[in-house]
Amino acid sequence: MNAPLQKISVERKLLLAANEQLESVYLHHSDPCVALLISRNYNLLMQEQSDLMTRLNWMQKAKYWWQQYLKLSTGRRVSYGSSLHYDDLLFKRITL
Repeated sequence: MNAPLQKISVERKLLLAANEQLESVYLHHSDPCVALLISRNYNLLMQEQSDLMTRLNWMQKAKYWWQQYLKLSTGRRVSYGSSLHYDDLLFKRITL
């Protein structure tokens, strides 16, 4: 039995390509603004995804890059613990 193919939107492809480029830039120059953009993009990807495992994967990546941003910009780390809820996420989707 074949599983149905998931439609991958143009926006998702663009965000994934942007993150790939931004991660490459970050490896050469650890800029907190780049880490912030990567975190934001993963959060946007997470909000559009219906598959739970993919959402959790992108949530973890968003949290990792947010940590990198905080570490470089403030020198501090933040712990989310187990109290992280969807409504508590740092970035919300903005439609234009």
